[in-house]
Amino acid sequence: MPERIEQESYTYQVSKVKFVVTPIYKPSGESVRDILEKLILTEIEIQKPP
Repeated sequence: MPERIEQESYTYQVSKVKFVVTPIYKPSGESVRDILEKLILTEIEIQKPP
């Protein structure tokens, strides 16, 4: 039977947007902080009025 591995996850809330982040990258990849920053910046760009 396969072994169940508990994954850690982080929940962040920015204004009314809630992000649940579960790291799946290799240790040498981007940090959770860098990925979250990109998500937040993308959300800000989407919400800008034309």
